[in-house]
Amino acid sequence: MSPDYTPIDCHFYDVLEAAATQRRRVALQYFNDLRQLCLGSDIIETFFIRDKVEFMRLKSGEEIRLDHIIRIDDTPAPLYADYPDFSCGC
Repeated sequence: MSPDYTPIDCHFYDVLEAAATQRRRVALQYFNDLRQLCLGSDIIETFFIRDKVEFMRLKSGEEIRLDHIIRIDDTPAPLYADYPDFSCGC
């Protein structure tokens, strides 16, 4: 994955921000820094910028680049709109 940051769509940012404001647990699909697919569930604590790259910090302390997020709950990130949904309906 390119180390260059790709700004996310402002409407998708609104989805992330609404979840953080509501302090509700969200299901997340994202790539880590090694380009591995990660699935998880947590509460978004805050958003911040480091070295001109936007991140969110989860309650667990994990930090995720916003341009690495594939999906939050049932909402796909526009950057990955054609990417398959790997969530489990179990």
